Amino acid sequence: MKANEAFDKVCGLIASNYSERGWKYSKSSHWMTKKDKKYTYKVFFYTSWNNISDKNVVFYSEFAIINSNSKRKIFHLDTRQCNIPAGQLYWNLANEQQQHSALYECKKWLDETCIPIAENCINNPDQFVKQVVAEGFYPLLGYIVDIDFVLNEGSRELAEEAAKRYYDHLKASVQKEFRDNYVSMMADEDAVSAYGNNMMRNPSNFRTIIENKINIDFSYMNQ
Repeated sequence: MKANEAFDKVCGLIASNYSERGWKYSKSSHWMTKKDKKYTYKVFFYTSWNNISDKNVVFYSEFAIINSNSKRKIFHLDTRQCNIPAGQLYWNLANEQQQHSALYECKKWLDETCIPIAENCINNPDQFVKQVVAEGFYPLLGYIVDIDFVLNEGSRELAEEAAKRYYDHLKASVQKEFRDNYVSMMADEDAVSAYGNNMMRNPSNFRTIIENKINIDFSYMNQ
């Protein structure tokens, strides 16, 4: 089987499980999507330009929540981060057994991890944003949070709580960089190091905190 045929086959078979749940599959782009008024929930299926038919055909997947207006990913997670397949970076679809593994394991990952995140955000956003503040989007990888999402979907109080949790989960060396720049920039002074300047160049939690003047009381945190 040619590389593109093997990839198309597996993508189509996985996506077919979700059409009745409102997910739309784009065969040409190899992704499936679901939308609400604010966000696009997207599952990407990836392969490689260096595939060799009947020898090595790469397959892995990514899930993302994308702000429909800014097109910015507020959260993303891929199979590699979740160590799926175990001990490998991808499934090799040139191998029939790995094709079956990809179908089963990728669907299981979507069913148990990604689809619930999307459905919770769509169906119960008020509760979901509180859950994100308390646990992060995907607690198994640490405290993953987008404070702009919390600010928009929750409240300033929730954003302050999320900012405190975010800071507390940073490495000690990064905490110092964060704190030194935060103190200076919240007083409308310049960044005191490259960290502050770099974090303000692109969307980041630090930038959201500074631009929205979100208060963090460092006296109650690890110093």
